[in-house]
Amino acid sequence: MLTSPDPICARCHALGQGCCLAPEGPERMFGLTAGEIAAIAAASGLEPGEFLVSDRVASDFLEFLAALNPVFPRTMPGGRRLRLRLTPENACCFLGPEGCRLPVQVRPIYCRIYPFSLNPHGRLMVLRSPQCLAQQDARSWREVMRRLGMEEAGVRELFARLEELAVEHQAQGPRLAPAPAPA
Repeated sequence: MLTSPDPICARCHALGQGCCLAPEGPERMFGLTAGEIAAIAAASGLEPGEFLVSDRVASDFLEFLAALNPVFPRTMPGGRRLRLRLTPENACCFLGPEGCRLPVQVRPIYCRIYPFSLNPHGRLMVLRSPQCLAQQDARSWREVMRRLGMEEAGVRELFARLEELAVEHQAQGPRLAPAPAPA
């Protein structure tokens, strides 16, 4: 979990290379659960349709996610994804000049754990990103974690919470979904 505002992430975004940017578009964006959507709506005062897009993901992306950790595709049942809206510049709609405008505790779980993941066997791993300032010249995942103000126990807790939310999300179905994005 983040323990304080993270200036390294703000610096990364100021350079135009942060993880809240999707220069290639939404194809590789992670899905949100109904619980995450409700928390974001409550904290932001926005209706889900104002910050969400409903679309479908490619089967190769679902396969990649399943190999990364099986919880991720469970947030996109049947390949249907609810994701954060992007600006015309392909930035997250909540990205501001100082970083994310959402309170840390309601940011999507994937955003809070990045650049870390747990593999299907529960082993912590770093998702390599040459643009991530926290990873540059780091000698270990522990150093990356320290630079980001994170702790391994917090990442594991967030994964456990994502598991719970994914189960609830699958049970709820499409009730919180905005209209699908035009093709």
